[in-house]
Amino acid sequence: MIRLLDTFEKQNSRNIYEKSFTEDSKAYVDYYYNHRINDNEVVVYEKDGKIVSAIHLIPKNIIFGGKKSEAKYIYAVSTLEEYRKKGYSSQIFKEVLKEMYDNAEAFTYLIPSDEQVAGVYRKLGFEYVMDKKELIAGNRRKKPSNAFMIRKAENSDLLKLSIFAQSALYDRYSITLEKTIDYFKNMQELAAHCGGKIEIFTERKVIVGYRIWLEDELIEEVLDGEIQNLCWLAGSSKPYLMLRIVNVEKFLQGLKFHEFSSFIIRIKDEIISENNGTFKFAYRAGNVKITKIDDNNGIKPDYEMTIDEFTACIFGKGAVEEFPMQCSTNGVFINDYV
Repeated sequence: MIRLLDTFEKQNSRNIYEKSFTEDSKAYVDYYYNHRINDNEVVVYEKDGKIVSAIHLIPKNIIFGGKKSEAKYIYAVSTLEEYRKKGYSSQIFKEVLKEMYDNAEAFTYLIPSDEQVAGVYRKLGFEYVMDKKELIAGNRRKKPSNAFMIRKAENSDLLKLSIFAQSALYDRYSITLEKTIDYFKNMQELAAHCGGKIEIFTERKVIVGYRIWLEDELIEEVLDGEIQNLCWLAGSSKPYLMLRIVNVEKFLQGLKFHEFSSFIIRIKDEIISENNGTFKFAYRAGNVKITKIDDNNGIKPDYEMTIDEFTACIFGKGAVEEFPMQCSTNGVFINDYV
Protein backbone atom coordinates (compact mmCIF):
# COMPACT_ATOMS: atom_id res chain seq x y z
CA MET A 1 0.00 0.00 0.00
CA ILE A 2 1.26 3.47 -0.93
CA ARG A 3 0.51 6.32 1.43
CA LEU A 4 1.75 9.67 2.73
CA LEU A 5 3.06 9.56 6.29
CA ASP A 6 1.51 11.86 8.86
CA THR A 7 3.87 14.20 10.69
CA PHE A 8 3.98 12.03 13.82
CA GLU A 9 4.90 8.99 11.70
CA LYS A 10 7.85 10.47 9.79
CA GLN A 11 10.42 9.30 12.34
CA ASN A 12 9.38 5.75 11.43
CA SER A 13 11.21 6.18 8.10
CA ARG A 14 14.58 6.56 9.82
CA ASN A 15 15.22 2.80 9.89
CA ILE A 16 15.00 2.40 6.13
CA TYR A 17 16.98 5.63 5.64
CA GLU A 18 19.89 4.45 7.79
CA LYS A 19 19.95 1.01 6.17
CA SER A 20 19.97 2.54 2.68
CA PHE A 21 22.38 5.45 3.18
CA THR A 22 25.15 4.03 5.33
CA GLU A 23 27.60 6.65 4.00
CA ASP A 24 25.72 9.48 5.73
CA SER A 25 27.19 10.48 9.08
CA LYS A 26 25.16 10.20 12.27
CA ALA A 27 25.44 13.97 12.69
CA TYR A 28 23.88 14.53 9.29
CA VAL A 29 21.06 12.03 9.81
CA ASP A 30 20.35 13.44 13.27
CA TYR A 31 20.14 16.93 11.79
CA TYR A 32 17.77 15.82 9.03
CA TYR A 33 15.42 13.90 11.34
CA ASN A 34 15.53 16.43 14.18
CA HIS A 35 15.35 19.66 12.21
CA ARG A 36 14.19 19.17 8.62
CA ILE A 37 11.95 16.17 8.03
CA ASN A 38 8.76 17.70 9.39
CA ASP A 39 8.86 20.27 6.58
CA ASN A 40 8.94 17.48 3.98
CA GLU A 41 6.56 14.85 2.66
CA VAL A 42 7.44 11.17 3.04
CA VAL A 43 5.62 8.77 0.73
CA VAL A 44 6.03 5.08 1.52
CA TYR A 45 5.14 1.62 0.29
CA GLU A 46 4.11 -0.64 3.16
CA LYS A 47 4.15 -4.42 3.03
CA ASP A 48 4.22 -7.10 5.71
CA GLY A 49 3.40 -4.47 8.30
CA LYS A 50 6.45 -2.26 7.68
CA ILE A 51 7.87 0.43 5.40
CA VAL A 52 9.73 -1.32 2.59
CA SER A 53 10.23 1.63 0.23
CA ALA A 54 10.20 5.39 0.71
CA ILE A 55 10.62 8.69 -1.13
CA HIS A 56 11.08 12.07 0.55
CA LEU A 57 9.75 15.21 -1.17
CA ILE A 58 11.47 18.43 -0.11
CA PRO A 59 9.67 21.66 -1.14
CA LYS A 60 12.06 24.20 -2.62
CA ASN A 61 11.70 27.86 -3.49
CA ILE A 62 13.24 28.38 -6.90
CA ILE A 63 13.82 30.98 -9.57
CA PHE A 64 12.32 29.56 -12.74
CA GLY A 65 12.71 31.61 -15.91
CA GLY A 66 13.41 34.71 -13.84
CA LYS A 67 10.32 34.34 -11.65
CA LYS A 68 9.76 32.95 -8.18
CA SER A 69 8.20 29.48 -8.16
CA GLU A 70 8.22 26.19 -6.26
CA ALA A 71 9.39 22.66 -7.04
CA LYS A 72 9.95 19.45 -5.13
CA TYR A 73 13.37 17.90 -4.68
CA ILE A 74 13.00 14.09 -4.61
CA TYR A 75 15.34 12.85 -1.92
CA ALA A 76 16.30 9.65 -0.10
CA VAL A 77 14.74 7.17 -2.52
CA SER A 78 15.16 3.87 -0.70
CA THR A 79 14.00 0.26 -0.61
CA LEU A 80 14.92 -2.43 1.90
CA GLU A 81 17.38 -4.84 0.30
CA GLU A 82 15.13 -7.89 0.54
CA TYR A 83 12.31 -6.01 -1.25
CA ARG A 84 14.32 -4.57 -4.12
CA LYS A 85 13.67 -5.24 -7.83
CA LYS A 86 9.96 -5.69 -7.19
CA GLY A 87 8.93 -2.28 -8.53
CA TYR A 88 7.84 -0.75 -5.23
CA SER A 89 9.74 2.52 -5.58
CA SER A 90 8.65 2.84 -9.22
CA GLN A 91 5.04 2.54 -8.10
CA ILE A 92 5.60 5.35 -5.59
CA PHE A 93 7.21 7.48 -8.29
CA LYS A 94 4.26 7.04 -10.63
CA GLU A 95 1.76 8.03 -7.93
CA VAL A 96 3.88 11.02 -6.90
CA LEU A 97 4.36 12.29 -10.46
CA LYS A 98 0.64 12.06 -11.24
CA GLU A 99 -0.13 13.93 -8.02
CA MET A 100 2.38 16.63 -9.00
CA TYR A 101 0.62 17.05 -12.34
CA ASP A 102 -2.75 17.36 -10.62
CA ASN A 103 -1.21 20.04 -8.38
CA ALA A 104 -0.08 22.03 -11.46
CA GLU A 105 3.63 21.59 -10.74
CA ALA A 106 5.90 22.22 -13.72
CA PHE A 107 8.81 19.90 -12.90
CA THR A 108 10.67 17.99 -10.22
CA TYR A 109 14.30 16.96 -9.81
CA LEU A 110 16.66 14.57 -8.03
CA ILE A 111 20.35 13.77 -7.69
CA PRO A 112 21.17 10.11 -8.49
CA SER A 113 23.88 8.33 -6.55
CA ASP A 114 25.43 6.65 -9.62
CA GLU A 115 24.91 5.87 -13.28
CA GLN A 116 23.10 2.59 -12.63
CA VAL A 117 20.49 4.38 -10.52
CA ALA A 118 20.29 7.15 -13.14
CA GLY A 119 19.28 4.50 -15.69
CA VAL A 120 16.32 3.55 -13.50
CA TYR A 121 15.24 7.18 -13.18
CA ARG A 122 15.56 7.69 -16.93
CA LYS A 123 12.88 5.02 -17.41
CA LEU A 124 10.63 7.21 -15.24
CA GLY A 125 11.15 10.25 -17.48
CA PHE A 126 14.12 11.93 -15.77
CA GLU A 127 17.17 13.16 -17.65
CA TYR A 128 20.44 14.86 -16.76
CA VAL A 129 20.29 18.64 -17.16
CA MET A 130 23.26 19.71 -15.00
CA ASP A 131 26.86 18.61 -14.73
CA LYS A 132 28.94 19.32 -11.64
CA LYS A 133 32.56 20.39 -11.93
CA GLU A 134 35.14 18.33 -10.13
CA LEU A 135 37.49 19.74 -7.49
CA ILE A 136 40.96 20.79 -8.60
CA ALA A 137 43.81 18.97 -6.89
CA GLY A 138 45.02 20.78 -3.78
CA ASN A 139 48.47 21.63 -5.13
CA ARG A 140 46.92 23.39 -8.14
CA ARG A 141 44.47 25.61 -6.30
CA LYS A 142 45.14 29.32 -6.27
CA LYS A 143 45.05 31.28 -3.03
CA PRO A 144 43.58 34.77 -2.59
CA SER A 145 46.08 37.59 -2.97
CA ASN A 146 46.46 40.51 -0.58
CA ALA A 147 43.76 42.30 -2.55
CA PHE A 148 41.14 39.85 -1.27
CA MET A 149 40.16 38.46 2.09
CA ILE A 150 38.65 35.03 2.65
CA ARG A 151 36.98 34.24 5.95
CA LYS A 152 34.23 32.22 7.57
CA ALA A 153 30.78 33.77 7.14
CA GLU A 154 29.03 35.10 10.23
CA ASN A 155 25.28 35.45 10.68
CA SER A 156 25.67 39.19 10.12
CA ASP A 157 27.02 38.46 6.60
CA LEU A 158 24.05 36.44 5.37
CA LEU A 159 21.89 39.27 4.06
CA LYS A 160 24.74 40.67 1.95
CA LEU A 161 25.65 37.14 0.89
CA SER A 162 22.08 36.63 -0.31
CA ILE A 163 22.19 39.86 -2.33
CA PHE A 164 25.47 38.80 -3.97
CA ALA A 165 24.19 35.32 -4.85
CA GLN A 166 21.01 36.69 -6.39
CA SER A 167 22.92 39.12 -8.60
CA ALA A 168 25.39 36.39 -9.63
CA LEU A 169 22.87 33.66 -10.45
CA TYR A 170 19.34 34.82 -11.23
CA ASP A 171 19.98 36.26 -14.69
CA ARG A 172 22.56 33.66 -15.58
CA TYR A 173 20.52 30.46 -15.15
CA SER A 174 17.09 29.29 -16.24
CA ILE A 175 16.54 27.41 -12.98
CA THR A 176 18.26 27.95 -9.65
CA LEU A 177 17.36 27.82 -5.98
CA GLU A 178 16.07 31.06 -4.51
CA LYS A 179 19.09 32.49 -2.68
CA THR A 180 17.30 34.27 0.15
CA ILE A 181 18.75 34.93 3.57
CA ASP A 182 16.72 31.91 4.78
CA TYR A 183 18.57 29.69 2.29
CA PHE A 184 21.91 30.72 3.74
CA LYS A 185 20.61 30.45 7.31
CA ASN A 186 19.61 26.84 6.60
CA MET A 187 22.99 26.09 5.03
CA GLN A 188 24.76 27.74 7.96
CA GLU A 189 22.74 25.63 10.40
CA LEU A 190 23.42 22.44 8.47
CA ALA A 191 27.14 23.25 8.29
CA ALA A 192 27.25 23.82 12.05
CA HIS A 193 25.82 20.35 12.69
CA CYS A 194 27.95 18.54 10.11
CA GLY A 195 31.42 20.02 10.42
CA GLY A 196 31.09 22.43 7.52
CA LYS A 197 31.22 26.16 6.91
CA ILE A 198 30.41 28.97 4.53
CA GLU A 199 33.45 30.90 3.35
CA ILE A 200 33.14 34.34 1.81
CA PHE A 201 35.50 36.37 -0.37
CA THR A 202 35.51 40.10 0.26
CA GLU A 203 37.17 43.00 -1.52
CA ARG A 204 37.09 46.29 0.35
CA LYS A 205 34.44 44.74 2.61
CA VAL A 206 32.21 43.85 -0.39
CA ILE A 207 31.31 40.18 -0.90
CA VAL A 208 32.59 38.94 -4.27
CA GLY A 209 32.29 35.18 -3.82
CA TYR A 210 31.51 32.28 -1.49
CA ARG A 211 32.06 28.58 -0.93
CA ILE A 212 29.84 26.18 1.01
CA TRP A 213 31.52 23.19 2.66
CA LEU A 214 29.76 20.22 4.27
CA GLU A 215 31.73 17.37 5.83
CA ASP A 216 34.92 18.37 3.92
CA GLU A 217 33.06 18.40 0.60
CA LEU A 218 32.80 21.56 -1.49
CA ILE A 219 29.08 21.78 -2.20
CA GLU A 220 28.88 25.13 -3.97
CA GLU A 221 31.24 27.79 -5.23
CA VAL A 222 30.06 31.09 -6.72
CA LEU A 223 32.60 33.77 -7.62
CA ASP A 224 32.40 37.21 -9.18
CA GLY A 225 33.56 37.15 -12.80
CA GLU A 226 36.68 39.15 -11.95
CA ILE A 227 38.05 36.52 -9.53
CA GLN A 228 37.41 33.35 -11.53
CA ASN A 229 41.17 32.72 -11.38
CA LEU A 230 40.59 31.70 -7.73
CA CYS A 231 38.12 28.99 -8.69
CA TRP A 232 38.75 25.59 -7.10
CA LEU A 233 36.57 23.83 -9.66
CA ALA A 234 38.14 22.09 -12.64
CA GLY A 235 37.04 22.31 -16.25
CA SER A 236 36.15 18.61 -16.17
CA SER A 237 32.74 17.64 -14.84
CA LYS A 238 30.36 14.72 -14.42
CA PRO A 239 26.57 14.38 -14.65
CA TYR A 240 24.95 15.52 -11.44
CA LEU A 241 21.26 16.50 -11.44
CA MET A 242 18.29 14.99 -13.28
CA LEU A 243 15.05 16.82 -14.04
CA ARG A 244 11.60 15.48 -14.86
CA ILE A 245 9.09 17.61 -16.75
CA VAL A 246 5.72 17.16 -15.03
CA ASN A 247 3.62 19.48 -17.18
CA VAL A 248 5.00 20.11 -20.69
CA GLU A 249 3.02 23.28 -21.39
CA LYS A 250 3.58 24.91 -18.00
CA PHE A 251 7.28 24.03 -17.99
CA LEU A 252 8.00 25.47 -21.41
CA GLN A 253 5.99 28.63 -20.76
CA GLY A 254 8.27 29.32 -17.79
CA LEU A 255 11.49 29.41 -19.82
CA LYS A 256 13.10 31.73 -22.34
CA PHE A 257 14.44 30.33 -25.60
CA HIS A 258 16.66 31.26 -28.50
CA GLU A 259 14.66 32.24 -31.57
CA PHE A 260 13.56 29.27 -33.69
CA SER A 261 11.24 28.44 -36.56
CA SER A 262 8.00 26.69 -35.69
CA PHE A 263 8.03 22.90 -35.66
CA ILE A 264 5.87 19.95 -34.68
CA ILE A 265 6.88 17.27 -32.19
CA ARG A 266 5.20 14.14 -30.89
CA ILE A 267 6.01 13.45 -27.22
CA LYS A 268 5.59 10.13 -25.46
CA ASP A 269 5.16 10.05 -21.68
CA GLU A 270 4.34 6.64 -20.27
CA ILE A 271 3.43 7.95 -16.80
CA ILE A 272 1.68 11.30 -17.22
CA SER A 273 -0.79 10.73 -20.04
CA GLU A 274 -1.62 14.44 -20.37
CA ASN A 275 1.90 15.04 -21.75
CA ASN A 276 1.34 12.54 -24.55
CA GLY A 277 0.50 13.89 -27.96
CA THR A 278 1.53 16.04 -30.87
CA PHE A 279 2.39 19.68 -30.25
CA LYS A 280 3.20 22.65 -32.47
CA PHE A 281 5.82 24.98 -30.99
CA ALA A 282 6.20 28.53 -32.25
CA TYR A 283 8.54 31.31 -31.11
CA ARG A 284 7.13 34.60 -29.87
CA ALA A 285 9.37 37.28 -28.31
CA GLY A 286 11.51 34.83 -26.38
CA ASN A 287 8.59 32.68 -25.26
CA VAL A 288 7.00 29.57 -26.68
CA LYS A 289 3.46 29.33 -28.02
CA ILE A 290 2.21 25.75 -27.68
CA THR A 291 -0.69 24.26 -29.61
CA LYS A 292 -1.79 20.65 -29.14
CA ILE A 293 -2.73 18.98 -32.41
CA ASP A 294 -5.27 16.21 -32.89
CA ASP A 295 -3.30 13.04 -33.67
CA ASN A 296 -6.04 11.97 -36.08
CA ASN A 297 -5.55 14.86 -38.54
CA GLY A 298 -2.67 13.12 -40.34
CA ILE A 299 0.00 15.76 -39.69
CA LYS A 300 3.46 14.23 -39.62
CA PRO A 301 5.65 15.54 -36.78
CA ASP A 302 9.16 16.87 -37.41
CA TYR A 303 10.41 15.02 -34.31
CA GLU A 304 9.25 12.13 -32.17
CA MET A 305 10.78 11.56 -28.74
CA THR A 306 10.14 10.47 -25.20
CA ILE A 307 9.73 13.00 -22.39
CA ASP A 308 13.28 12.42 -21.12
CA GLU A 309 14.77 12.83 -24.62
CA PHE A 310 12.83 16.06 -25.03
CA THR A 311 14.14 17.33 -21.69
CA ALA A 312 17.72 16.65 -22.73
CA CYS A 313 17.26 18.45 -26.05
CA ILE A 314 15.90 21.72 -24.69
CA PHE A 315 18.85 21.94 -22.28
CA GLY A 316 21.33 21.25 -25.07
CA LYS A 317 22.22 17.74 -23.90
CA GLY A 318 20.20 15.65 -26.34
CA ALA A 319 21.26 13.34 -29.13
CA VAL A 320 19.36 15.38 -31.74
CA GLU A 321 21.89 17.81 -33.18
CA GLU A 322 20.76 21.41 -33.65
CA PHE A 323 17.39 20.80 -32.01
CA PRO A 324 15.55 24.06 -32.79
CA MET A 325 14.37 24.91 -29.28
CA GLN A 326 17.00 25.47 -26.59
CA CYS A 327 17.12 27.63 -23.47
CA SER A 328 18.50 31.11 -24.05
CA THR A 329 20.48 31.07 -20.78
CA ASN A 330 22.50 28.45 -18.95
CA GLY A 331 20.32 25.61 -17.78
CA VAL A 332 20.24 24.60 -14.14
CA PHE A 333 22.34 25.57 -11.12
CA ILE A 334 21.26 23.61 -8.05
CA ASN A 335 23.75 22.19 -5.55
CA ASP A 336 21.30 20.74 -3.13
CA TYR A 337 21.24 19.26 0.30
CA VAL A 338 18.28 19.07 2.66
